[in-house]
This record gives sequence, C-alpha cells and structure tokens, in this order.
Amino acid sequence: MGGHGGYQPVKLDPGVESWNYMRENVWKHFRFTNKTARLSLLWGVLVPIGVYSICQQQDLKWDILGAKRDSPLARWGTYAVPPSERNAPAADADEE
Repeated sequence: MGGHGGYQPVKLDPGVESWNYMRENVWKHFRFTNKTARLSLLWGVLVPIGVYSICQQQDLKWDILGAKRDSPLARWGTYAVPPSERNAPAADADEE
C-alpha cells in the first residue's frame, strides 16, 4: 500500500535544490566583505537605533492616559495647548 519504492511525486529542479543547499549551509560559505559589513552595520545597528529614537521621542511626547475632554494630549509642540485655546488666537486676530 502507498508505493514505498523510490517513487518521487514531485520532479526535482536542480536550480532549486542548489539554492536550498546554499541557503541551508550559508554559515560554511559566508564571508564578511566591505559590502556585507556595511549592510550589517546599516540594518543591524543604524536602523534599530533610528527606530528606537523615533519611538522614544513619540512615547515621551504624548500623554493620553487619563486625559479629560479639553486637556492637551501632547506634552510639547503644537498640540500641547488645549483645543479651546488653539482656536482662540485665530478668532482674536480676526477681531483686530
């Protein structure tokens, strides 16, 4: 039952098999060159530091927990002023 004798249900592609072999054994064939060192530095150090700094800056900026209806959500910047006061200077400028 089931045909257990050397039968291949899928035709093997030598190109795919070669690629799989290199992918599985990359640790045997990998060498650091100028290009791979630059890419490792970029994606392993610089990008994570950039993402972390942006996230840290945004995390410290917003204060949403326990905010009331008219309280500002930001700790600094344009949105650090309550919404009622943000619209008030524009109305005062029109009156003058």
